[in-house]
Amino acid sequence: MEKFFYIKTYGCQMNFADSHRLISFLVKNGFVQVFSPEQADIIIVNSCSVRKHAEDRMFGYLNSLKPLKKKGKIFCLYGCTANLYGSKILSKYPFIDVVCSPNRFFESIKILQEFSSYKKKVVLQGESNNPFLEEIPNIKNQVSCEVSITKGCNNFCSYCVVPYARGKLISKPPEKILDEVKKLVEKGVKEIVLLGQNVNEYGKDIGSIDFVKLLEEIHKIDGILRIRFLTSHPKDVPENLISSFKNLPKLCKHFHLPLQSGSDKILKLMNRQYTISHYLKIVENVRNFVPDISITSDIIVGFPSETEDDFMETYKFIEKIKFDELFVFKYSPRDGTESSKLKDDVPEEEKEKRHKLILNLQEKITQQINQNYKDRVVEIFVEKESYKKKGYLIGKTETNKPVFFKGDSSEIGKILKVKILEGFTHFLSGEIFSE
Repeated sequence: MEKFFYIKTYGCQMNFADSHRLISFLVKNGFVQVFSPEQADIIIVNSCSVRKHAEDRMFGYLNSLKPLKKKGKIFCLYGCTANLYGSKILSKYPFIDVVCSPNRFFESIKILQEFSSYKKKVVLQGESNNPFLEEIPNIKNQVSCEVSITKGCNNFCSYCVVPYARGKLISKPPEKILDEVKKLVEKGVKEIVLLGQNVNEYGKDIGSIDFVKLLEEIHKIDGILRIRFLTSHPKDVPENLISSFKNLPKLCKHFHLPLQSGSDKILKLMNRQYTISHYLKIVENVRNFVPDISITSDIIVGFPSETEDDFMETYKFIEKIKFDELFVFKYSPRDGTESSKLKDDVPEEEKEKRHKLILNLQEKITQQINQNYKDRVVEIFVEKESYKKKGYLIGKTETNKPVFFKGDSSEIGKILKVKILEGFTHFLSGEIFSE
């Protein structure tokens, strides 16, 4: 008898990449995907615990579905939150049946197939011998795809739950990554986005090739037009990674390098293991090699003991660096982390004020940078049709700028020359360039 499943995903690109592979694996094992929880026998939520807000939204969604429990549906909580809290989830949310960590998705299939024979609820927590779901996602008309190359993290930044939620650093063997990329190319994928909590550490746990060598090997694969990656930790950016932006033509000129704070005092409390001067040197080196590279970053405001002076150091550093884009978050303590032992002494209204100040500053910087694209002819990788306006396409520049332009769907998956007509805060508009 067929079993129907519905899945909802919260969090980062890695979570969505995990969900895509989980869907393919379930379908391969006889399950049928549906697109509303009411139609499903099994409801799966793939969760995020990096910020409390994401966690609260996810639990709120699950609670809203609780009435469906009376219809005999199986409720499953997968992902980071599942690993972080384990069986505690069952005490607080007794309607949940299966709790499964990101590293144990593979084992959960048998549980779902035979759940009716179990006399109690199931918790799959901790590490696994098969942490990566190696199933190729069942993609249709998709020309860009994420590939996770590591799971977990060994850095233990004081505010971050990832080492607890996703476990220690585990690198996927290079031969499996290359095989996966080749299979994705056969399915029509032209752009690969490599994912890891810190891709720079790839291979350190298995004594295999390093991240730059992996980039070089992927670069050789026929059919790949572009390569991107997320994320790098500033404490260990090797020189050969910086030079790769120039030496590997398929590697996009976009570098996401989380800063978190512009204050050395706060960086030390965060256990980030670098200083502002070190970060600045990386940025200068990258821009010397590739002047037109785009650099994006993450910022946390309101970390414990962050004074007005500390905040202004961050503000002034952002003015100096001029990031292309920033992702700005208000600090919230996460259970089990080192920073949760510190007094959360920055008032919520002050966090909100600092958050808005940074967002407003960055909006002005981004708008200025994007307006400088006007009248330039750039190469863009065409990703998809616009959902908002018929007859228009969306692509991205080498520097990861979304471009909105008129075109035919036959152009999807190609690299085109486009003349930029206008630069806005969140995207560029253009037209296909005819020489």
